Amino acid sequence: MKQIWIADSEPSTRFSLYTRGNTGEVFPRVITALTGTLIGADVRRAQDELFVEMGAVHAKEVEPQGMGTGVFGGYLYGNASLARLFGVRMPGANATTADEQVFGTLKDLPEYRRSKGDRSVLASFKLTITILGMMRSPDLTPLDVARADATAWLATMPPLDTASDDELLAFVQTYPTRLGDSMKRLLHFSMMGSARFLLDRIVDGAGLPAGTTNRLVGGIDDVDSARLAQGMWALGRIVAEDVSLTAAFDAGLDRIAERTDGTSLAVAMVDFLAKYGHRGPDEYELATPNWSMDPRPVYAAVDRLRHAPPDRDPGEITARLQADQREALDLAMAKVGRMRRPMVRKSLAGSRAGGIARERAKDILVLENLGIRRALHELARRAAERGGPTDLRKAFCITADELAAFVADPASFAAVIDERAQTERYLNDRVPPPWFDGIIPNPSTWPLRTDAKAAAPASGTELSGIAVSGGRASGRARVIEDPADPRGLEAGEILVCAITDPSWTPLFLGAAAVVCDTGAMMSHAAIVARELGIPAVLSVEGITSVADGTMLDVDGDTGTVRVG
Repeated sequence: MKQIWIADSEPSTRFSLYTRGNTGEVFPRVITALTGTLIGADVRRAQDELFVEMGAVHAKEVEPQGMGTGVFGGYLYGNASLARLFGVRMPGANATTADEQVFGTLKDLPEYRRSKGDRSVLASFKLTITILGMMRSPDLTPLDVARADATAWLATMPPLDTASDDELLAFVQTYPTRLGDSMKRLLHFSMMGSARFLLDRIVDGAGLPAGTTNRLVGGIDDVDSARLAQGMWALGRIVAEDVSLTAAFDAGLDRIAERTDGTSLAVAMVDFLAKYGHRGPDEYELATPNWSMDPRPVYAAVDRLRHAPPDRDPGEITARLQADQREALDLAMAKVGRMRRPMVRKSLAGSRAGGIARERAKDILVLENLGIRRALHELARRAAERGGPTDLRKAFCITADELAAFVADPASFAAVIDERAQTERYLNDRVPPPWFDGIIPNPSTWPLRTDAKAAAPASGTELSGIAVSGGRASGRARVIEDPADPRGLEAGEILVCAITDPSWTPLFLGAAAVVCDTGAMMSHAAIVARELGIPAVLSVEGITSVADGTMLDVDGDTGTVRVG
Protein backbone atom coordinates (compact mmCIF):
# COMPACT_ATOMS: atom_id res chain seq x y z
CA MET A 1 0.00 0.00 0.00
CA LYS A 2 1.31 3.44 -0.96
CA GLN A 3 1.92 5.56 2.12
CA ILE A 4 0.02 8.86 2.12
CA TRP A 5 1.63 10.31 5.27
CA ILE A 6 5.02 9.45 6.66
CA ALA A 7 3.50 8.15 9.92
CA ASP A 8 0.82 5.99 8.23
CA SER A 9 0.18 2.39 9.27
CA GLU A 10 -0.52 -0.71 7.23
CA PRO A 11 -4.19 -1.74 7.57
CA SER A 12 -5.24 -5.13 8.86
CA THR A 13 -6.34 -7.59 6.20
CA ARG A 14 -8.86 -9.53 8.30
CA PHE A 15 -10.02 -6.74 10.60
CA SER A 16 -10.40 -4.23 7.80
CA LEU A 17 -13.17 -1.84 8.92
CA TYR A 18 -11.78 1.32 10.48
CA THR A 19 -13.62 4.32 11.90
CA ARG A 20 -12.88 7.83 13.10
CA GLY A 21 -15.65 7.50 15.67
CA ASN A 22 -14.34 8.68 19.06
CA THR A 23 -10.70 8.86 17.93
CA GLY A 24 -10.88 12.61 17.44
CA GLU A 25 -10.81 12.84 21.23
CA VAL A 26 -7.20 11.67 20.97
CA PHE A 27 -6.03 13.15 17.66
CA PRO A 28 -8.49 15.62 16.09
CA ARG A 29 -6.11 16.53 13.26
CA VAL A 30 -3.18 15.01 11.39
CA ILE A 31 -0.65 13.33 13.67
CA THR A 32 2.75 14.95 13.26
CA ALA A 33 5.50 12.85 11.72
CA LEU A 34 7.61 12.88 14.88
CA THR A 35 4.78 11.93 17.24
CA GLY A 36 3.43 9.22 14.94
CA THR A 37 6.73 7.52 14.24
CA LEU A 38 7.84 7.78 17.87
CA ILE A 39 4.81 6.08 19.40
CA GLY A 40 3.08 4.13 16.61
CA ALA A 41 4.84 0.77 16.78
CA ASP A 42 4.73 0.51 20.56
CA VAL A 43 1.06 1.49 20.75
CA ARG A 44 0.15 -1.25 18.27
CA ARG A 45 2.33 -3.74 20.14
CA ALA A 46 0.64 -2.90 23.43
CA GLN A 47 -2.84 -3.23 21.96
CA ASP A 48 -2.12 -6.64 20.44
CA GLU A 49 -0.63 -7.94 23.68
CA LEU A 50 -3.65 -6.86 25.70
CA PHE A 51 -6.18 -8.32 23.27
CA VAL A 52 -4.44 -11.69 23.52
CA GLU A 53 -4.00 -11.57 27.30
CA MET A 54 -7.66 -10.75 27.84
CA GLY A 55 -8.71 -13.54 25.51
CA ALA A 56 -10.47 -11.28 23.00
CA VAL A 57 -8.31 -12.69 20.20
CA HIS A 58 -6.12 -15.74 19.84
CA ALA A 59 -2.38 -15.34 19.37
CA LYS A 60 -2.62 -16.89 15.91
CA GLU A 61 -5.06 -14.15 14.85
CA VAL A 62 -2.54 -11.36 15.48
CA GLU A 63 -1.22 -9.84 12.27
CA PRO A 64 2.31 -8.44 11.91
CA GLN A 65 1.04 -4.93 11.16
CA GLY A 66 -1.11 -4.86 14.30
CA MET A 67 -4.86 -4.96 14.70
CA GLY A 68 -5.86 -2.01 16.85
CA THR A 69 -5.75 1.68 16.05
CA GLY A 70 -3.89 2.85 12.98
CA VAL A 71 -2.90 6.06 11.20
CA PHE A 72 -4.24 6.41 7.66
CA GLY A 73 -3.89 9.55 5.59
CA GLY A 74 -2.38 11.12 8.69
CA TYR A 75 -5.50 10.58 10.84
CA LEU A 76 -6.01 8.16 13.71
CA TYR A 77 -8.65 5.47 13.15
CA GLY A 78 -10.03 2.85 15.49
CA ASN A 79 -10.54 -0.70 14.34
CA ALA A 80 -14.30 -1.24 14.24
CA SER A 81 -13.94 -4.84 13.07
CA LEU A 82 -11.92 -5.73 16.14
CA ALA A 83 -14.27 -3.88 18.51
CA ARG A 84 -17.19 -5.76 17.03
CA LEU A 85 -15.35 -9.05 17.40
CA PHE A 86 -14.87 -8.19 21.06
CA GLY A 87 -18.62 -7.57 21.36
CA VAL A 88 -19.49 -10.82 19.59
CA ARG A 89 -17.18 -12.88 21.77
CA MET A 90 -18.12 -11.20 25.05
CA PRO A 91 -21.16 -12.79 26.75
CA GLY A 92 -23.96 -10.30 27.18
CA ALA A 93 -22.75 -8.03 24.40
CA ASN A 94 -22.88 -7.95 20.60
CA ALA A 95 -21.46 -5.99 17.67
CA THR A 96 -23.99 -3.17 18.06
CA THR A 97 -23.33 -2.58 21.75
CA ALA A 98 -19.60 -2.62 21.03
CA ASP A 99 -20.08 0.14 18.44
CA GLU A 100 -22.07 2.30 20.86
CA GLN A 101 -19.76 1.79 23.82
CA VAL A 102 -16.47 2.33 21.97
CA PHE A 103 -17.09 4.42 18.86
CA GLY A 104 -20.62 5.78 19.05
CA THR A 105 -22.98 5.80 16.09
CA LEU A 106 -21.86 6.68 12.60
CA LYS A 107 -24.07 7.23 9.59
CA ASP A 108 -23.80 4.56 6.90
CA LEU A 109 -21.33 2.43 8.86
CA PRO A 110 -21.69 -1.07 7.36
CA GLU A 111 -23.62 -3.54 9.45
CA TYR A 112 -21.71 -6.33 11.12
CA ARG A 113 -21.42 -9.45 8.98
CA ARG A 114 -20.32 -12.59 10.70
CA SER A 115 -17.11 -14.13 9.33
CA LYS A 116 -15.79 -17.61 9.82
CA GLY A 117 -14.06 -17.87 13.17
CA ASP A 118 -15.71 -14.82 14.73
CA ARG A 119 -17.46 -16.88 17.37
CA SER A 120 -15.08 -18.68 19.68
CA VAL A 121 -16.08 -20.60 22.79
CA LEU A 122 -12.53 -20.39 24.13
CA ALA A 123 -12.31 -16.61 23.60
CA SER A 124 -15.73 -16.08 25.19
CA PHE A 125 -14.69 -18.16 28.19
CA LYS A 126 -11.43 -16.23 28.64
CA LEU A 127 -13.18 -12.89 28.28
CA THR A 128 -15.81 -13.92 30.80
CA ILE A 129 -13.15 -14.92 33.31
CA THR A 130 -11.30 -11.63 32.74
CA ILE A 131 -14.35 -9.37 33.11
CA LEU A 132 -15.81 -11.29 36.05
CA GLY A 133 -12.43 -11.09 37.77
CA MET A 134 -12.44 -7.32 37.35
CA MET A 135 -16.00 -7.08 38.63
CA ARG A 136 -15.36 -9.35 41.61
CA SER A 137 -12.45 -7.33 42.94
CA PRO A 138 -11.82 -4.07 41.05
CA ASP A 139 -8.32 -3.22 42.25
CA LEU A 140 -6.96 0.23 41.39
CA THR A 141 -3.78 0.02 43.47
CA PRO A 142 -1.64 -0.80 40.39
CA LEU A 143 -2.44 2.70 39.21
CA ASP A 144 -0.89 4.17 42.35
CA VAL A 145 2.26 2.16 41.63
CA ALA A 146 2.21 3.31 38.01
CA ARG A 147 1.93 6.98 38.98
CA ALA A 148 4.87 6.66 41.36
CA ASP A 149 6.87 4.98 38.59
CA ALA A 150 5.96 7.73 36.12
CA THR A 151 7.04 10.39 38.62
CA ALA A 152 10.35 8.58 39.16
CA TRP A 153 10.92 8.39 35.40
CA LEU A 154 10.24 12.11 34.99
CA ALA A 155 12.90 12.77 37.62
CA THR A 156 15.47 11.09 35.37
CA MET A 157 15.03 13.73 32.66
CA PRO A 158 18.27 15.72 32.47
CA PRO A 159 18.01 19.48 33.18
CA LEU A 160 16.93 21.16 29.95
CA ASP A 161 19.25 24.15 30.38
CA THR A 162 22.42 22.13 30.92
CA ALA A 163 21.89 18.75 29.25
CA SER A 164 23.72 17.90 26.07
CA ASP A 165 21.87 16.93 22.90
CA ASP A 166 22.93 13.33 23.39
CA GLU A 167 21.57 13.25 26.94
CA LEU A 168 18.19 14.54 25.82
CA LEU A 169 18.12 12.15 22.87
CA ALA A 170 18.93 9.26 25.19
CA PHE A 171 16.01 10.27 27.42
CA VAL A 172 13.72 10.37 24.40
CA GLN A 173 14.67 6.79 23.59
CA THR A 174 13.35 5.61 26.95
CA TYR A 175 9.87 6.88 26.11
CA PRO A 176 8.32 4.69 23.35
CA THR A 177 8.39 1.42 25.29
CA ARG A 178 7.07 3.22 28.38
CA LEU A 179 4.29 4.78 26.30
CA GLY A 180 3.33 1.35 24.97
CA ASP A 181 3.13 -0.02 28.49
CA SER A 182 1.04 2.96 29.59
CA MET A 183 -1.32 2.46 26.67
CA LYS A 184 -1.68 -1.21 27.56
CA ARG A 185 -2.51 -0.26 31.15
CA LEU A 186 -5.04 2.34 29.95
CA LEU A 187 -6.80 -0.20 27.73
CA HIS A 188 -6.75 -2.82 30.47
CA PHE A 189 -8.44 -0.56 32.99
CA SER A 190 -10.83 0.77 30.36
CA MET A 191 -12.02 -2.81 29.95
CA MET A 192 -13.11 -2.72 33.58
CA GLY A 193 -15.88 -0.44 32.41
CA SER A 194 -17.13 -3.26 30.17
CA ALA A 195 -19.19 -4.35 33.15
CA ARG A 196 -21.60 -1.70 31.92
CA PHE A 197 -22.63 -4.10 29.12
CA LEU A 198 -24.11 -6.36 31.75
CA LEU A 199 -25.53 -3.53 33.86
CA ASP A 200 -27.33 -2.08 30.83
CA ARG A 201 -28.79 -5.47 30.01
CA ILE A 202 -30.13 -5.99 33.53
CA VAL A 203 -31.57 -2.48 33.71
CA ASP A 204 -33.26 -2.78 30.32
CA GLY A 205 -34.59 -6.22 31.15
CA ALA A 206 -36.18 -4.94 34.35
CA GLY A 207 -38.08 -2.23 32.47
CA LEU A 208 -36.44 0.59 34.40
CA PRO A 209 -36.77 4.17 33.04
CA ALA A 210 -34.40 5.46 30.37
CA GLY A 211 -31.26 6.93 31.86
CA THR A 212 -31.27 4.69 34.94
CA THR A 213 -27.83 3.22 34.21
CA ASN A 214 -26.33 6.70 33.87
CA ARG A 215 -27.84 7.61 37.24
CA LEU A 216 -26.35 4.47 38.77
CA VAL A 217 -22.81 5.15 37.55
CA GLY A 218 -22.78 8.91 38.37
CA GLY A 219 -21.56 10.72 41.46
CA ILE A 220 -18.30 8.82 41.88
CA ASP A 221 -16.30 11.83 43.16
CA ASP A 222 -12.95 10.25 42.32
CA VAL A 223 -12.52 10.89 38.60
CA ASP A 224 -9.26 12.65 37.83
CA SER A 225 -10.55 14.75 34.92
CA ALA A 226 -13.56 15.86 36.98
CA ARG A 227 -11.21 16.91 39.80
CA LEU A 228 -9.36 18.97 37.22
CA ALA A 229 -12.64 20.81 36.64
CA GLN A 230 -13.04 21.30 40.38
CA GLY A 231 -9.60 22.91 40.49
CA MET A 232 -10.44 25.28 37.68
CA TRP A 233 -13.81 26.06 39.25
CA ALA A 234 -11.92 27.29 42.31
CA LEU A 235 -9.87 29.61 40.08
CA GLY A 236 -13.06 30.99 38.58
CA ARG A 237 -14.49 31.66 42.05
CA ILE A 238 -11.34 33.56 43.03
CA VAL A 239 -11.88 35.93 40.11
CA ALA A 240 -15.65 36.20 40.58
CA GLU A 241 -15.27 37.17 44.23
CA ASP A 242 -12.48 39.73 43.75
CA VAL A 243 -13.40 43.16 42.36
CA SER A 244 -9.92 43.97 41.05
CA LEU A 245 -9.49 40.58 39.38
CA THR A 246 -12.93 40.88 37.82
CA ALA A 247 -11.94 44.26 36.40
CA ALA A 248 -8.71 42.79 35.04
CA PHE A 249 -10.61 40.04 33.19
CA ASP A 250 -13.26 42.49 32.02
CA ALA A 251 -10.46 44.39 30.30
CA GLY A 252 -9.66 41.32 28.19
CA LEU A 253 -7.24 38.40 28.25
CA ASP A 254 -4.27 40.12 26.61
CA ARG A 255 -1.30 39.77 29.02
CA ILE A 256 -3.72 38.61 31.73
CA ALA A 257 -1.08 36.53 33.53
CA GLU A 258 1.23 39.54 33.73
CA ARG A 259 -1.57 41.88 34.81
CA THR A 260 -2.68 39.55 37.61
CA ASP A 261 0.82 38.73 38.85
CA GLY A 262 1.13 38.95 42.63
CA THR A 263 -2.57 38.41 43.23
CA SER A 264 -4.35 35.53 44.93
CA LEU A 265 -5.14 34.16 41.46
CA ALA A 266 -1.44 33.99 40.56
CA VAL A 267 -0.71 32.01 43.74
CA ALA A 268 -3.60 29.62 43.07
CA MET A 269 -2.54 29.27 39.42
CA VAL A 270 0.92 28.05 40.47
CA ASP A 271 -0.71 25.33 42.56
CA PHE A 272 -3.17 24.42 39.80
CA LEU A 273 -0.44 24.04 37.18
CA ALA A 274 1.67 21.97 39.56
CA LYS A 275 -1.23 19.52 39.84
CA TYR A 276 -2.74 19.71 36.37
CA GLY A 277 -0.21 21.46 34.15
CA HIS A 278 0.52 18.23 32.28
CA ARG A 279 -3.02 18.34 30.86
CA GLY A 280 -4.13 20.45 27.92
CA PRO A 281 -5.38 20.30 24.35
CA ASP A 282 -4.36 17.43 22.02
CA GLU A 283 -2.83 15.53 24.92
CA TYR A 284 -1.35 12.77 22.77
CA GLU A 285 0.08 15.11 20.13
CA LEU A 286 3.56 15.90 21.41
CA ALA A 287 3.92 19.02 19.26
CA THR A 288 1.11 20.74 21.17
CA PRO A 289 2.16 22.54 24.39
CA ASN A 290 0.38 21.52 27.57
CA TRP A 291 -0.95 23.95 30.15
CA SER A 292 2.31 24.20 32.08
CA MET A 293 4.07 25.24 28.86
CA ASP A 294 1.29 27.57 27.70
CA PRO A 295 -1.32 28.47 30.35
CA ARG A 296 -3.33 30.83 28.15
CA PRO A 297 -6.14 28.27 27.61
CA VAL A 298 -6.50 28.00 31.39
CA TYR A 299 -7.06 31.75 31.68
CA ALA A 300 -9.59 31.56 28.82
CA ALA A 301 -11.53 28.85 30.69
CA VAL A 302 -11.37 30.80 33.96
CA ASP A 303 -12.76 33.80 32.11
CA ARG A 304 -15.87 31.74 31.26
CA LEU A 305 -16.15 30.03 34.64
CA ARG A 306 -16.18 33.30 36.57
CA HIS A 307 -19.63 33.90 35.08
CA ALA A 308 -21.01 30.46 36.03
CA PRO A 309 -23.79 30.48 38.65
CA PRO A 310 -22.88 29.22 42.15
CA ASP A 311 -25.11 26.17 41.79
CA ARG A 312 -22.59 24.75 39.29
CA ASP A 313 -20.17 24.16 42.18
CA PRO A 314 -18.79 20.63 41.54
CA GLY A 315 -18.90 19.79 45.23
CA GLU A 316 -22.61 20.53 45.50
CA ILE A 317 -23.28 18.69 42.25
CA THR A 318 -21.48 15.58 43.50
CA ALA A 319 -23.57 15.53 46.68
CA ARG A 320 -26.76 15.72 44.60
CA LEU A 321 -25.57 13.00 42.23
CA GLN A 322 -24.66 10.68 45.09
CA ALA A 323 -28.12 11.07 46.59
CA ASP A 324 -29.66 10.42 43.17
CA GLN A 325 -27.42 7.38 42.70
CA ARG A 326 -28.66 5.87 45.95
CA GLU A 327 -32.25 6.51 44.91
CA ALA A 328 -31.66 4.88 41.52
CA LEU A 329 -30.03 1.87 43.17
CA ASP A 330 -32.99 1.42 45.51
CA LEU A 331 -35.29 1.56 42.50
CA ALA A 332 -33.21 -0.95 40.57
CA MET A 333 -33.06 -3.36 43.49
CA ALA A 334 -36.83 -3.18 43.91
CA LYS A 335 -37.44 -3.91 40.23
CA VAL A 336 -34.95 -6.70 39.45
CA GLY A 337 -35.42 -10.23 40.68
CA ARG A 338 -33.75 -11.35 43.89
CA MET A 339 -31.37 -13.64 41.99
CA ARG A 340 -30.07 -10.74 39.90
CA ARG A 341 -29.42 -8.31 42.71
CA PRO A 342 -25.87 -9.52 43.45
CA MET A 343 -25.04 -9.15 39.75
CA VAL A 344 -26.40 -5.59 39.78
CA ARG A 345 -24.05 -4.70 42.61
CA LYS A 346 -21.05 -6.38 40.99
CA SER A 347 -21.61 -4.90 37.54
CA LEU A 348 -22.26 -1.49 39.11
CA ALA A 349 -19.03 -1.67 41.11
CA GLY A 350 -17.14 -2.65 37.97
CA SER A 351 -18.73 0.15 35.91
CA ARG A 352 -17.97 2.82 38.49
CA ALA A 353 -14.44 1.57 39.07
CA GLY A 354 -13.94 1.48 35.31
CA GLY A 355 -14.79 5.18 35.02
CA ILE A 356 -12.26 6.04 37.70
CA ALA A 357 -9.61 3.71 36.30
CA ARG A 358 -9.89 4.85 32.69
CA GLU A 359 -9.42 8.51 33.53
CA ARG A 360 -6.66 7.80 36.06
CA ALA A 361 -4.72 5.59 33.68
CA LYS A 362 -5.00 8.26 31.02
CA ASP A 363 -3.83 10.93 33.46
CA ILE A 364 -0.70 8.87 34.17
CA LEU A 365 -0.01 8.48 30.46
CA VAL A 366 -0.42 12.22 29.92
CA LEU A 367 1.86 12.88 32.89
CA GLU A 368 4.58 10.88 31.14
CA ASN A 369 3.93 12.91 28.00
CA LEU A 370 4.92 15.98 30.02
CA GLY A 371 8.53 14.79 30.14
CA ILE A 372 8.80 13.82 26.50
CA ARG A 373 7.13 17.06 25.41
CA ARG A 374 9.65 19.15 27.28
CA ALA A 375 12.59 17.20 25.90
CA LEU A 376 11.36 17.31 22.29
CA HIS A 377 10.44 20.99 22.45
CA GLU A 378 13.88 21.80 23.83
CA LEU A 379 15.54 19.86 21.01
CA ALA A 380 13.36 21.70 18.50
CA ARG A 381 14.36 25.03 20.08
CA ARG A 382 18.05 24.15 19.75
CA ALA A 383 17.53 23.12 16.14
CA ALA A 384 15.89 26.50 15.46
CA GLU A 385 18.95 28.27 16.88
CA ARG A 386 21.09 26.27 14.43
CA GLY A 387 19.12 27.33 11.39
CA GLY A 388 16.15 24.98 11.64
CA PRO A 389 12.48 25.99 11.41
CA THR A 390 11.18 28.41 14.02
CA ASP A 391 7.68 27.00 13.53
CA LEU A 392 7.43 24.14 16.05
CA ARG A 393 5.00 22.16 13.91
CA LYS A 394 7.55 22.16 11.11
CA ALA A 395 10.22 20.80 13.43
CA PHE A 396 7.85 17.89 14.11
CA CYS A 397 7.79 17.07 10.39
CA ILE A 398 10.89 14.91 10.86
CA THR A 399 10.62 11.27 11.97
CA ALA A 400 11.90 9.68 15.16
CA ASP A 401 14.72 8.00 13.22
CA GLU A 402 15.77 11.38 11.79
CA LEU A 403 15.65 13.27 15.08
CA ALA A 404 19.33 13.06 16.06
CA ALA A 405 20.56 14.03 12.59
CA PHE A 406 18.03 16.87 12.41
CA VAL A 407 19.13 18.37 15.74
CA ALA A 408 22.77 18.21 14.67
CA ASP A 409 22.25 19.64 11.16
CA PRO A 410 18.72 21.03 10.75
CA ALA A 411 19.49 22.87 7.51
CA SER A 412 20.01 19.57 5.69
CA PHE A 413 16.36 18.69 6.32
CA ALA A 414 14.91 21.94 4.94
CA ALA A 415 13.61 20.45 1.69
CA VAL A 416 12.18 17.36 3.39
CA ILE A 417 10.45 19.47 6.03
CA ASP A 418 8.94 21.83 3.47
CA GLU A 419 7.56 18.91 1.45
CA ARG A 420 6.07 17.20 4.51
CA ALA A 421 4.67 20.45 5.90
CA GLN A 422 2.88 21.00 2.59
CA THR A 423 1.46 17.46 2.73
CA GLU A 424 0.36 17.95 6.34
CA ARG A 425 -1.46 21.19 5.44
CA TYR A 426 -3.12 19.47 2.48
CA LEU A 427 -4.44 16.67 4.71
CA ASN A 428 -5.46 19.00 7.54
CA ASP A 429 -7.48 21.09 5.09
CA ARG A 430 -9.62 18.05 4.34
CA VAL A 431 -12.12 15.98 6.28
CA PRO A 432 -11.12 12.30 6.30
CA PRO A 433 -13.84 9.71 5.67
CA PRO A 434 -15.69 8.72 8.87
CA TRP A 435 -14.94 5.07 8.05
CA PHE A 436 -13.36 2.91 5.38
CA ASP A 437 -13.08 -0.79 4.69
CA GLY A 438 -9.76 -2.10 3.41
CA ILE A 439 -7.89 0.89 1.96
CA ILE A 440 -8.58 4.53 2.79
CA PRO A 441 -9.78 6.56 -0.24
CA ASN A 442 -7.37 8.95 -1.89
CA PRO A 443 -7.31 12.30 -0.04
CA SER A 444 -8.15 14.07 -3.29
CA THR A 445 -11.69 12.71 -2.80
CA TRP A 446 -12.05 14.09 0.73
CA PRO A 447 -14.14 17.25 1.13
CA LEU A 448 -12.44 20.48 2.14
CA ARG A 449 -13.18 21.59 5.68
CA THR A 450 -14.44 24.88 4.32
CA ASP A 451 -17.02 23.02 2.20
CA ALA A 452 -17.84 20.12 4.49
CA LYS A 453 -20.24 21.73 6.93
CA ALA A 454 -23.65 20.11 6.69
CA ALA A 455 -26.84 22.07 6.24
CA ALA A 456 -28.26 23.23 9.55
CA PRO A 457 -31.24 21.15 10.72
CA ALA A 458 -34.57 22.93 10.35
CA SER A 459 -36.48 24.24 13.32
CA GLY A 460 -38.59 21.49 14.85
CA THR A 461 -36.17 18.73 13.82
CA GLU A 462 -35.50 16.07 16.43
CA LEU A 463 -32.02 14.58 16.25
CA SER A 464 -30.95 11.35 17.92
CA GLY A 465 -27.70 10.35 19.53
CA ILE A 466 -26.36 8.38 22.48
CA ALA A 467 -27.70 9.34 25.90
CA VAL A 468 -24.56 9.42 28.06
CA SER A 469 -25.55 11.74 30.92
CA GLY A 470 -29.09 12.20 32.19
CA GLY A 471 -31.31 15.20 32.66
CA ARG A 472 -32.92 17.78 30.42
CA ALA A 473 -31.87 21.30 29.54
CA SER A 474 -32.92 23.97 27.09
CA GLY A 475 -30.83 26.87 25.95
CA ARG A 476 -29.12 28.64 23.10
CA ALA A 477 -26.41 26.78 21.21
CA ARG A 478 -22.83 27.92 21.38
CA VAL A 479 -20.70 26.11 18.77
CA ILE A 480 -17.08 25.92 19.88
CA GLU A 481 -14.18 24.51 17.86
CA ASP A 482 -11.31 25.21 20.24
CA PRO A 483 -11.46 25.09 24.07
CA ALA A 484 -8.82 27.81 24.18
CA ASP A 485 -11.32 30.06 22.39
CA PRO A 486 -14.69 29.57 24.18
CA ARG A 487 -16.19 32.40 22.11
CA GLY A 488 -18.11 33.94 24.98
CA LEU A 489 -19.81 30.77 26.23
CA GLU A 490 -22.37 32.00 28.74
CA ALA A 491 -23.97 30.23 31.67
CA GLY A 492 -27.09 28.42 30.56
CA GLU A 493 -25.98 27.95 26.95
CA ILE A 494 -25.66 24.53 25.28
CA LEU A 495 -22.04 23.66 24.50
CA VAL A 496 -21.96 22.22 20.97
CA CYS A 497 -18.73 20.76 19.61
CA ALA A 498 -17.34 18.00 17.41
CA ILE A 499 -15.77 16.04 20.26
CA THR A 500 -14.00 16.80 23.54
CA ASP A 501 -10.84 15.90 25.37
CA PRO A 502 -10.02 16.82 29.01
CA SER A 503 -9.06 20.38 28.06
CA TRP A 504 -12.77 21.00 27.43
CA THR A 505 -13.79 19.82 30.91
CA PRO A 506 -13.86 23.24 32.63
CA LEU A 507 -16.26 24.55 29.99
CA PHE A 508 -18.77 21.87 30.97
CA LEU A 509 -19.27 23.64 34.29
CA GLY A 510 -20.57 26.77 32.63
CA ALA A 511 -22.85 24.99 30.18
CA ALA A 512 -26.43 23.82 30.61
CA ALA A 513 -25.77 20.73 28.50
CA VAL A 514 -23.23 19.25 26.08
CA VAL A 515 -23.93 17.92 22.59
CA CYS A 516 -21.22 16.48 20.33
CA ASP A 517 -21.04 15.30 16.71
CA THR A 518 -19.26 12.14 17.78
CA GLY A 519 -18.46 10.18 20.93
CA ALA A 520 -19.49 7.03 22.74
CA MET A 521 -20.56 5.76 26.15
CA MET A 522 -16.94 5.24 27.24
CA SER A 523 -15.59 8.51 25.85
CA HIS A 524 -14.15 11.27 27.99
CA ALA A 525 -17.11 13.61 27.47
CA ALA A 526 -19.52 10.94 28.72
CA ILE A 527 -17.61 10.15 31.90
CA VAL A 528 -17.02 13.78 32.85
CA ALA A 529 -20.53 14.97 31.98
CA ARG A 530 -21.98 12.33 34.31
CA GLU A 531 -19.63 13.38 37.09
CA LEU A 532 -20.52 17.05 36.68
CA GLY A 533 -24.26 16.40 36.45
CA ILE A 534 -24.65 17.88 32.98
CA PRO A 535 -27.09 16.44 30.42
CA ALA A 536 -25.09 15.17 27.45
CA VAL A 537 -25.88 13.53 24.14
CA LEU A 538 -23.08 12.29 21.88
CA SER A 539 -22.95 11.05 18.29
CA VAL A 540 -25.48 13.65 17.14
CA GLU A 541 -24.15 13.78 13.62
CA GLY A 542 -24.17 17.26 12.08
CA ILE A 543 -25.07 19.13 15.28
CA THR A 544 -22.12 21.52 14.82
CA SER A 545 -23.87 22.89 11.72
CA VAL A 546 -26.40 24.76 13.89
CA ALA A 547 -25.91 28.49 14.22
CA ASP A 548 -24.96 30.15 17.47
CA GLY A 549 -28.10 31.15 19.32
CA THR A 550 -30.25 28.33 17.96
CA MET A 551 -32.55 27.05 20.69
CA LEU A 552 -31.89 23.42 21.60
CA ASP A 553 -33.82 21.11 23.92
CA VAL A 554 -31.47 18.37 25.11
CA ASP A 555 -32.73 15.16 26.72
CA GLY A 556 -29.82 13.25 28.22
CA ASP A 557 -32.06 10.35 29.23
CA THR A 558 -33.46 9.51 25.79
CA GLY A 559 -30.57 10.82 23.66
CA THR A 560 -32.63 13.32 21.68
CA VAL A 561 -31.94 16.93 20.74
CA ARG A 562 -34.80 19.07 19.46
CA VAL A 563 -33.90 22.09 17.33
CA GLY A 564 -35.84 25.36 17.61
